[in-house]
Amino acid sequence: MSLDYKINRREFISNSAKGIAAISAFGVTNVKGDDTAPSTSRPNPVPDKLVVLTLDDALKSHLTFVAPLLQELGFGATFFVTHAWMPSIRPLPILFPRANNSVDFLDWQEIAEIHQMGFEIGNHSWTHDDFSIPRNAARLRGELVLVENELEKVGVPRPVSFAYPGNLFGPEVVEVLIDRDYKLARRGMTPELDYEFGKNQVGPTYDPGKHHPLLIPSTGIADPSFTLEHFKSVVSLAQQGQVVVLQFHGVPDRPAPWVHTSPDKFRMYMEFLKEQNYRVIALQDVQPYLNRQETPADPNVRVRSPEPSYGYVQLPDEVEATRADMDYWLRNMLDYHHYTLAEASLVCGLTEKEISHRVAHPGKKQKNHLPTSKNHFPALLPYPGGRHPRIGFLEGALDPKRGTKASVFLPWDPTSYLVVDLPEAIFSNLGLIFLAHTHVPTVWNDQNEVLTNVDWSLKDEGSMAFRFTLPNGIVFGASIRLVDEQVEMELWLRNVTDQDLTELTAQICVLLKGAAEFNGQTNENKVFGKSVAAVRSLTGQRWVLTTWQRAEHVWGNPECPCMHSDPTLPPCPSGQTVRVLGRLWFHEGPNIDRELGRALLWSKLNDKS
Repeated sequence: MSLDYKINRREFISNSAKGIAAISAFGVTNVKGDDTAPSTSRPNPVPDKLVVLTLDDALKSHLTFVAPLLQELGFGATFFVTHAWMPSIRPLPILFPRANNSVDFLDWQEIAEIHQMGFEIGNHSWTHDDFSIPRNAARLRGELVLVENELEKVGVPRPVSFAYPGNLFGPEVVEVLIDRDYKLARRGMTPELDYEFGKNQVGPTYDPGKHHPLLIPSTGIADPSFTLEHFKSVVSLAQQGQVVVLQFHGVPDRPAPWVHTSPDKFRMYMEFLKEQNYRVIALQDVQPYLNRQETPADPNVRVRSPEPSYGYVQLPDEVEATRADMDYWLRNMLDYHHYTLAEASLVCGLTEKEISHRVAHPGKKQKNHLPTSKNHFPALLPYPGGRHPRIGFLEGALDPKRGTKASVFLPWDPTSYLVVDLPEAIFSNLGLIFLAHTHVPTVWNDQNEVLTNVDWSLKDEGSMAFRFTLPNGIVFGASIRLVDEQVEMELWLRNVTDQDLTELTAQICVLLKGAAEFNGQTNENKVFGKSVAAVRSLTGQRWVLTTWQRAEHVWGNPECPCMHSDPTLPPCPSGQTVRVLGRLWFHEGPNIDRELGRALLWSKLNDKS
C-alpha cells in the first residue's frame, strides 16, 4: 500500500457531514452540565475590560515568574500544558537548538504547583503535533487522555479547556473535543487573518454569541516585536460584548525566541491591566457568558487551518489501508461482521451513500480474498476496526489499532465472532514496548514516538501474519491460522538492538463482545486454569478455550469482557529471535475437564520444546 494516497479536501470535508452536524449541535446534545456553567440558559452579559490570559507549552518561567506575578496582581490565567518538551524528553536540536528540557520546561509535579496556586491547567495535547491533519487527529483522543491521566496523578482536575498546538485546527479535532467533553478551546488568529510572527497584528476579539466555544480566537499573540502601545491597542477592544484573548508562551522563552516575551515587558503589560481595572481571567471563566442551549453557527467548524498543501489532506492510516482494497474491506465488514452502513462509513471515511454505491458497483480488482465458502466455519478474518471490540472499560483502550486484531468466527453461529488481540501488549526490561491501543504511556509515548497501524497480511485461506518494527529496531510479529477447526497462533520477537532483552511478557486478549452466547460481562462463565482460559456459553454446552506456551497469567476482565492466557517469552540476547505458540479451540458438551486436561498436556509438551 502506498502511503502517498490522499483525498481531496472538498471530498473529505463533505464526508465529515455527520461530524459537523454533531459540532453544530454541541450545546444541545453533546455537553454535560458542570459547576461553572450558568444555571439558566440565558448567558450573562459580557462586561467591558474582560481579558482572557493564556500561556502555552509548560515552560519553567510560568512557575518561577509568571504565576507568582499573576497571583500578586489577583489575575486568573490558563496554562496549557503538553508532554512534548518535558525534562525526560530528548531535545530536538533542529526545532529548538537552544533548548535544555530540564532547565526550560516543567514536569508534571511542577505543573501541579501552578494549579495549587489557583490557576487553570488546560490540555495542549501530548505531542504538540499538527492536528489539522486528519491522520494526526485520529490519535488526538488518546493524547488528551494521556495528559489527563498524568495530571490526575499529581492532583490536577481533568481539563475543560484545550489549546490547538501551533494554532492549527480542523473539523476532526473539534469532533474529538466534543467526544471528550471539553467545554472551550482556543485557536489563533486564522482564518480571519494570515498571522505572521513579528507583524504586531490584531486578531479577532472573542464574541460568545458569534464564535463556537471550541474555536475561540486569539486577539493578541505575543512575540518579541510586541510593544506596550500595541498591547494597549489590543486590550482596548475589550468592550461592547467582546472579550480579548491573549496568547503568551515563555517569559522568557529561551527555546523558542520567536515567541519570547521578556519578564520586564510582561510585568509592564500586566501592571497596565491592573492600573486600568481590567478583569483578567482564565479561559474556563468565560462559561457564564455562553449560551449552551444555542451554540453559534460558526462557519469555522468547517474550516481546516492551514489549508492543506496542494488541496489534499492525509487520511488516517487505517482509512488509507481500507481504501487501498475497498471491496475486500466492504465485504469483510458488511457480509461477515455485519456492520451497518454508518459503521462502515467510519472505517472508509465515506458517506453512507458512497458506501452503498460502491457495494452496488464494486471495482474489478481485489488484492485480498475472503473465504471461498461463506458456509465454512470457523473462519478467520482481519478485524476491520471502527467498531470498538469491547463492551465496557472503553477508557482502558482508546483508539485501538486494528492491525493486531483477528476475528475468529464461531463454528456454531456464522454471525458470532471473537477478536484475538495478538498481541495486546508486550513488556520487557525496557518497560512497556508495545500497546495495541492508548491507555498507560508506553516507552514510545514517553519519547513522543508515534506508532502507526500495520494490517495483517493474508497468506493462503485461513492464514494471516504481520511484522512490526519498533523505533529502536526491535522487530516482532505474529501469525494465526486455522488447522482442523482450531486456531494455531505464534508470537515472535527479534532483538536487533545492542542490548539484551529480559522480562519479556505478552498480553494476548480474546475479546468476546461479538459472540452473543459468550459475551456476558462476568467471570462466572469462565474457568481459569494453570495455563488455559475457557468461557462457557449461556446454555453451558459450548466452550471456547485458549492456552499459550509458557503461560504466566491466566485471567479475565468481566467489563470488556475478555479472557487471557498470557505468555512469557524467553530472554532474547542481542541478535537473537524468540517465539511462543498458542491455541484457541472449541468444544461442545458438558464435560470440560477433559479439554482442560488436554490443554495442560499441550502446554507441558510445548514448554519443553
